Amino acid sequence: MDLGADWRTGSIDLFSLRGALVGQWRTENHTWMGVVRGEYAFAADEVIVSKVLEHVRYRYQFTERLSGETFLQHEFDEFRRIQFRALLGAGPRVKLLTDKKTKLVVGVALMLEHERIRRDAEPDAGTFRTDPRLSSYILGRLEFMENVALVQTLYVQPRVTNFADVRLLNDTIFEVKPNERLTVSIGFNVAFDNSPPLTVPKLDTQLRTSVGIRL
Repeated sequence: MDLGADWRTGSIDLFSLRGALVGQWRTENHTWMGVVRGEYAFAADEVIVSKVLEHVRYRYQFTERLSGETFLQHEFDEFRRIQFRALLGAGPRVKLLTDKKTKLVVGVALMLEHERIRRDAEPDAGTFRTDPRLSSYILGRLEFMENVALVQTLYVQPRVTNFADVRLLNDTIFEVKPNERLTVSIGFNVAFDNSPPLTVPKLDTQLRTSVGIRL
């Protein structure tokens, strides 16, 4: 569980709240994972951030290095004009390198995406589409010492019917674990969408700090 908040008054009136709940259940060959993440903020009595994401993933281990996974995701982001985005996909996952201090994993999936733009004053308001996409990722983890690590994840998601319509997501996290239940992390996130809704920038970046509590 990660929680973060910012409350300011005086020359700047601002309130922001963000949180994430992550769960995992594992057996010898089966892994279930779930994530719920949300963020809300307003300044000067105006909402400036409002988004939520839920993600569920199941993984089956075929061999020590090869597994298959399937996932389902829902997303809402008011200021990227996403009223509804749902993803459903499946594909293989391969461990290229894994030892006590280093981990490198790649995965690729074919996914179906359904997206609906919010109803507002823009020309594309309320439009929706359903497209197949490839979703490939590479995940690396490097432990500098027992409780300090760097985690790097890169997603590439082109539309199957038009590879120029691509989304990129890069997430870099530096984390420190003072003990078994507490994690302090600094993360930098870069998201690129080559064909976003009208008036929405192609590039988003976010620098965040968070405290995670393992229940």
